[in-house]
Amino acid sequence: MTTTTKILPGGGVGVSLSDPAQLIAAVPPLLGFRPADSIVLLGLGGPGGSRVGPVVRGGLPTAEHENEAVQTLLPLLLDHHVGTVVIVLIGRNPAHPPPSSGPPHRQLVDRLREALAGVGWQVPYPLWAQEIRKGARWAAYDDGQCGVLPDDTSTVTATAFTAAGQVTFGSREELARLLVPDDAPALARRAKLLTAATDVLSSFTDDELLVREGFEVVRVALNRMRRRELSFSDNQVVGLALALSQTPIRDTCLALPLVEHTCLDAERLWLELVRRTPAPERAEPAALLCYSAYQRGEGALAGLAVDNAREANPGHTLAALLSTCLSRGVHPDRIRGLGKTDHLDALWVPAP
Repeated sequence: MTTTTKILPGGGVGVSLSDPAQLIAAVPPLLGFRPADSIVLLGLGGPGGSRVGPVVRGGLPTAEHENEAVQTLLPLLLDHHVGTVVIVLIGRNPAHPPPSSGPPHRQLVDRLREALAGVGWQVPYPLWAQEIRKGARWAAYDDGQCGVLPDDTSTVTATAFTAAGQVTFGSREELARLLVPDDAPALARRAKLLTAATDVLSSFTDDELLVREGFEVVRVALNRMRRRELSFSDNQVVGLALALSQTPIRDTCLALPLVEHTCLDAERLWLELVRRTPAPERAEPAALLCYSAYQRGEGALAGLAVDNAREANPGHTLAALLSTCLSRGVHPDRIRGLGKTDHLDALWVPAP
C-alpha cells in the first residue's frame, strides 16, 4: 500500500462535478502522474465546494486489507479544510474477480464512503475508470451512468498545469526514474574522494571558514543551475556534498523553496545531486528535494525523495521528520518554519 498526497498551492484549482469524465481525466495533472490500480480521493473546499485541495492516492488493496487501506488514507485529509471528498477508483486489483455487474470494488467504495461520512464530509457520486487514457471506460457507482474518457492531456486542468510549467508523468515509476543515480563506477569514485576529503577536514579547526566556503560552493552551483549548466565534475559533486553535510548550510538551504526566483533552481540542484552523490551523503540533497517538493505540493516527488534519503542514511533526522509529516498528511504550511533563517544572504542569488 503506497500513498501519495498532493496539496495544491493557492487554494487549489476548480473542477466541474457535473462532468464525471472530465473530472476523472483531471486526476493525472492533479497528482503529477497517471495513476494505475489506485484509490484517489479529491478533497474539495472553497466557495461552492468545487476547489480541489489535497489529492490523496493509494494502491488498490486486496479484500482482506480494505479496512487497512481506508484507515491509511483517511488521516491524510484530516489536516485540511475540505467539505466534500470525491472517490475515484482506477483499475481493478487482480485478486478481485470481475463483478457480475457495474464497476468493481463496490465494497471498498462503501467502506470509504462510510468512513469519510463519519468525519462529516459529503461524499457525492463515487466513480471508477478502467484506466486514465483516451477512450477508456468509466462508470458511476450510484446510478449506472457510464461512458468513455477524453484525452487527459488536453483537458482544461492539464492545460492549466502545463501553462504553469508543471509536468505530468506517464506513471509513478516514470517519476521515480528521475531519482535513479549515476552509474556505479561514478558513485564509487566520488565515495573514495569523499572519504579522503572527510579525513583531511577532520583535522581542520576553523569551522567558520568551512561554513563560509561551503555557502560559496552552494551559491555558485545555484548560479550554474540558473544558466542551465547541468554538468558536474566529481570534485564539484564532492564539494557540494561536503557543504551540505554542514548543518548551518543545509538548514539555510531549507529557506530556498520560499524564495520565488530561486526555488526551482534549487530544486533542480538537489535533484542533480541526488543522482550524483553516493550514500550516506546523498541523504542531504534528497531531504532538501523532499522539503522543496513538499512546499510546492508535489507529494509524490516528496515521498520518493524522502525514501531515497532514508535509504541513503537510515538515521537521518530531517528525513525522518519529513517522512512522518508526509505519512500523516501534514499541511506544508505547518512545517514552513523549517525554512526560517538569518543567513539567507550567504546563498543569495539576485533575481534575473
